[in-house]
Amino acid sequence: MRAGAFSDERVIALLNRRFVPYYFNRSGMGEGGNAAASRFTTGKTKNPYAYFAAFTSEGKYLGESALYATKDEVLAWLIQLLRDHPEFDKPTSEEGRAEGIQAARVLEETGRFEEARERYAAIGAPLDEARLARYAQDWESHGKALARIGAADQVAAERGLRLVAERKWEEARALLEKAVRAHPESTRAAEMRFALGVACWFDGDRDWAKFHWMWVVENLPGDRLSMRCRVAAAAEIMPYENPELDNYAARGNIGTEHIVREVSKSRAIYLRLLPAWEKG
Repeated sequence: MRAGAFSDERVIALLNRRFVPYYFNRSGMGEGGNAAASRFTTGKTKNPYAYFAAFTSEGKYLGESALYATKDEVLAWLIQLLRDHPEFDKPTSEEGRAEGIQAARVLEETGRFEEARERYAAIGAPLDEARLARYAQDWESHGKALARIGAADQVAAERGLRLVAERKWEEARALLEKAVRAHPESTRAAEMRFALGVACWFDGDRDWAKFHWMWVVENLPGDRLSMRCRVAAAAEIMPYENPELDNYAARGNIGTEHIVREVSKSRAIYLRLLPAWEKG
């Protein structure tokens, strides 16, 4: 889940606004192994594997996402859950007092994206407006917002992500390669590298795709996209298909040792290509 929904900025914001998220593993193994969580969930959920489940504070089951749900599916499910249970979607006193960009943030982070876009446009926040226009694939509004953004790295990131969304792989690769070289310290470095890896993958260059994903794993391990990059780098051995990639077959039931081995192979590719990348 950290490679999918938990890496998506919209899901993260919504969870932090309206939920108390926790990670659990009913097997008792790993970081999520927790006996209390196991007692709290056992017998209530339908799915024994990777999913999101929602409960009231008293432990009443409200629903769960599909197995291996994508980030977009989880986002839609969370928003609908709140609409179905408005008693959990009431603004806090602080949110009620919010003005300007903070009021727009509240709208965005509670899944009211169209209202947030209108507010961002009204107060002159073009980067926020561009981000939401990109998610809505409203390219006319996206282009107009980018024309009002001064930060070159932000403009490059948005343009690259748009090209990826439009599946213009060669153009996306060229733009993003230039962007990550020109803006190595950008706050969106991991985002651009992940998208660059996707562009390389679909452009028929999987080694370079794995190079860019492993760059994030090696250099930005604490970033929200680090696990997403790690899983992408191991996509060809994973038990389920990666919704952001294709042209390969999922392997079905495998062990964690297979994933670790595949990540190690991708790291070896990263180390092999690193001198060529640094040389330019």
